[in-house]
Amino acid sequence: MPLTAQQIVTQACAIARANGFLSLAGQQLNNVLQELCLTYDIVLNRKTTTINLSTGSSVGIVGLGSGPYLLPLDYLRLDGNEIVYRVYGVPYKMIRITLEEFDSLVQQAGISNYPEQYATDLSQDAVAKWGAPVLYVWPPSGGNYQPQLRYWALQADIATPETSLTVPWFTSTNYLITRIAGEIMKITGDQRASTFLGEGPDGAQGILNRFLKLQHDDEGMAKAVSLDRRHFGKSFSRLPQTKTLGW
Repeated sequence: MPLTAQQIVTQACAIARANGFLSLAGQQLNNVLQELCLTYDIVLNRKTTTINLSTGSSVGIVGLGSGPYLLPLDYLRLDGNEIVYRVYGVPYKMIRITLEEFDSLVQQAGISNYPEQYATDLSQDAVAKWGAPVLYVWPPSGGNYQPQLRYWALQADIATPETSLTVPWFTSTNYLITRIAGEIMKITGDQRASTFLGEGPDGAQGILNRFLKLQHDDEGMAKAVSLDRRHFGKSFSRLPQTKTLGW
């Protein structure tokens, strides 16, 4: 059974022989959980959301239908490289491009269609301007579509973890206890710190490595190499120029 934040912190301090460091150990627990979000794609931390594309931008105007569309506040990065939406049950895929590539695309009336490419802006400037990370699509959306996104999230900190009964989202309590104990040992000058934090079988990094190897239930699944659809296969952007519109 997963332990609460309070139990994890208490055990870590007992192992580190630093029972007076409960508050600091609570801070370390939040730091470790945040590091796991930022550094690793852990299935326990994957979420799903839906974006409502429309012929008009949701919060601002780049090109009507192109965005920006608001992403969840806890959005870190997409799981995979493609976003899928359906029109009358038929799946359509959008592939990821950079913001610089998006900036070079044509934005004018008459090109609205099924979106085939998307770019995200996760910068602090975007969050300050729109209130959240944002997504842009191209060609501009020619209808109301609802792509489903699976993404990796930045989990919220646990308030006062040294006394909290909250169970952390990362349920490998052995790793959390060992890691926090090692971090406290670094602070107190305990020579055991490197062993507790290392890649050995009982070290925190060793425990995490074993967890990461086994977290995906994909044994026996066929693997496929995908090609960039902007250069292989059909793509709206590869159509020949016309007399009235060029790109």
